[in-house]
Amino acid sequence: MKAADSSSQITLDTLHTHLLSYDSHVPDKIQGLEELRLSTIPENLVQRKKDGEPFLEKTEVTSLVEWKLKHGTYRPNLAKLVASNNVKDVRETTKKAFEVYEADNEDYGKSITALNKLKGIGPATSSLLLSCYDPVKVPFFSDELYRYLHWEEAELKGWDRKINYTIKEYKSLFERVVELRERLEKDSGEEVSAIDIEKAAYALGKDALPSSRKFPLDTEDAEGDKALRPPSPKRRRKTAPESQKTDPDSNKARIEDCRRKGLKGSPPTTHSVLSSTRSTLSSTPVVVPALGERKT
Repeated sequence: MKAADSSSQITLDTLHTHLLSYDSHVPDKIQGLEELRLSTIPENLVQRKKDGEPFLEKTEVTSLVEWKLKHGTYRPNLAKLVASNNVKDVRETTKKAFEVYEADNEDYGKSITALNKLKGIGPATSSLLLSCYDPVKVPFFSDELYRYLHWEEAELKGWDRKINYTIKEYKSLFERVVELRERLEKDSGEEVSAIDIEKAAYALGKDALPSSRKFPLDTEDAEGDKALRPPSPKRRRKTAPESQKTDPDSNKARIEDCRRKGLKGSPPTTHSVLSSTRSTLSSTPVVVPALGERKT
């Protein structure tokens, strides 16, 4: 990455240049989701806030998650888990999280934690929901934004850097967005939103890597793929074919049959038969034919 593009040196003009190329990196097939994420859902929340009760509908949450997955790495298990939340839980949980944020938006971690109670919603997705509520101050925990803001610590890995999606990592991202916004606003005298920085970082990341190359697959939110990961298959004990199986009832029948015939205990074994045969042979006199006598 060029030094002039780094978060420590970038100017507002350069940021705007990268913003202009953002749309070219968004696939046509998700333009509808893009409109929902950037305009429709935030506007719905503004209206609900005016009505005194901001919340997200389940359909809005699933659409945001679909946007997130198609915007980055698609994980079908995560989408299924999010869809398993019921409508009431989504409304009540998002409403509570927004109330917590309104009470103290400096302690945004509490709102993130509150949203994490929904199935399939981890810190990264929680930040997306909260950013729709306050797109000026709250950044979305995207791969490109995190790598961009932590470029100097990447040890030459840059856009290939691995990410752990935790509250700790998100707080580090949030603080760096605040620092960058304050510096750009001080230098330019214009307001800079968190979502503008997110979009510029996305464009920088996509420009850096060819479309045929994907970002490395990171560990997803703990509530995501891990929660739906199928259990290891249990080893099945080998069973003998039906023809080789011993029927306990048939053994009992054989024993009873032997007893009726005057034999005690279990049916004779191979060893007992051989012993009996040897005894009979030893007691039988051996007749040696005379010389010249023919066997008949």
